[in-house]
Parts: sequence; structure tokens; C-alpha cells
Amino acid sequence: MAIPPFPLVPGTDNTALDGLFYDVDALSAEENSELRRRARAEGMILEVGPSWKPSLRVWDTLAHCEGLSPRYAAITVAGVGSSALGAAALARNVADALNGPVLAVVSGQGMADIASEAVGGYFLFGGLNAIRHGFQSASRGMDAMWALNPWIKAPQTPAVDPGQGFQLAKFSGDVKALMKLLAGRVEADWLVGHSKGNLVISEALYALRTRHPERFEKVASDVPIVTFGARIAMPPEVVRVIDVMGDLDSFGALNSRPDIAVDVTVPNAWHHTNTRLPYHVPVTKVLEGIVSEKPREA
Repeated sequence: MAIPPFPLVPGTDNTALDGLFYDVDALSAEENSELRRRARAEGMILEVGPSWKPSLRVWDTLAHCEGLSPRYAAITVAGVGSSALGAAALARNVADALNGPVLAVVSGQGMADIASEAVGGYFLFGGLNAIRHGFQSASRGMDAMWALNPWIKAPQTPAVDPGQGFQLAKFSGDVKALMKLLAGRVEADWLVGHSKGNLVISEALYALRTRHPERFEKVASDVPIVTFGARIAMPPEVVRVIDVMGDLDSFGALNSRPDIAVDVTVPNAWHHTNTRLPYHVPVTKVLEGIVSEKPREA
């Protein structure tokens, strides 16, 4: 299968990768300018309205958030190399699909920390996710073995997190911000991530399960997750996860768990969501299709 050339975008400022991977033209000139000015802020919280009712509110940290709505259409997390600009662009696409305002957790500081974000995202978080997914697969295999013997009752073992000893991931500003939002600060109808943002969602859910188990049960049962560009192991209690991949996305495939199936394949699409460039994943269109489908049974 032919892989498209890496699309180049002029410009070398801190938001250069936002303009490559995300649909920044969905934002107004005023929003674009404001977000470029405040681009370097991992853990920043954004409130983004849909295109036909545009709005943007920015908080440097969750502690500074005032006037949050009790409920949002979604909480989104963008990926490696994104700053506030890319996070807002992804949120705008999602808000357009879901017809309502969206909260975004900023997961990086753009070009300023692309190297450290890549290492943290795909070596630390990715390594933890691989451990967890392997543990889940082994657990399912043992359950199947017990089920084959009708005379032996399977032992009841509590749910554990095999990566819980690695607390470094929990100190990440984006993971902490998302976990605290999910702990009851607001309600959200969906969780949507792209690339490394999916790893942030997974880590935040595992942290929520450890620290706020009752709240985790509600989120896991009520809030579906849509991942774009990387298939990531979520806690097994999560009822609905929809994994979306472009069929040309070798980068996303490299950072995915190979035994997690793709639920939605986007034809002739690479890793980016920028609708100005060829081979993009049209987030709004794809998400509209997912929302219109009847949810699958757990």
C-alpha cells in the first residue's frame, strides 16, 4: 500500500505542528491569534463552541477555571506536538459533530517540547499501556480456560492496575487535569482523543479508577470513547470504545496495540486531521457517523 508523502507546512513557529496535524482553519482569526499567543501550556483547559455558535474560553489550569458549565458534549485531548491551538482545532471539529460546546485539555506545548512529549507519550505512557493491555489479554485467556471446566469455579480476583506503581505518568499536567475533570467537576457525553491524547485518556481513567472508584464506574459505563490515530488499551470496565484509523496511517499503527481491532477505517487517510491537506481524517464527518449509529451492547 502506498504511503502518502509527509505534508509540509510553511512556518517554523511553536505552533507549526498544530497547523500540520489539526484543522486550524476551523478557528477564527481572533481565536487563532489568542491561542498562538498562549500556546505553551500543558494542562491548560479550553472551552470551545461549535462553528455556528463560536466561543472560546481559556484557563491556564483547572484551578483557575470559573463558570464551567455542568455538562459538555465532550472532553477532547489532542496529541504529540499540539499546543493550545491544535487542542482547540480538534475541539471545534468535535463540537461541530456533537452540536454543543466541548472542553479540551491541552496535552503539550507545541514544537517547544516535541522531543520530550514524544518520549513521554510513546515510551512512558505507551510502555505502561502495553503492560496493561498484555495483562488484560492474559486475564481474558485465563477466564476462557476456567470457563472450559464446568466443575471448577473460577477464582474471584479484584481488578488491578499492573501499571499503578509507575506514578510518574500521574504527575503529567494533562493527565492530572483530565482525571480531575472526570472526577466530577463536569459531566461529558463523550471522550475524544487523537494520537498521544488517547494515551492521556487511558492514564486518566486508570488514575480515576484508583482514586475515585465510584466515579470511575459511572464514567466507564456512561461515557463512550472515540480514539483517532492510535488504538490504546482502556480499562476493561469501559463499555464502549470506538477506534478510528486512516488506512494509510502507518505512524498511528506503529503506536497502536496490534491486537485491538479498528472499528472505523477511513479510506485514503493518514494521521492528520487538517482538512486543507490531502489524506486527512475528517473528524467531524467521522464522528457524526459514529454518533448516528446505535450504540453497541456491552
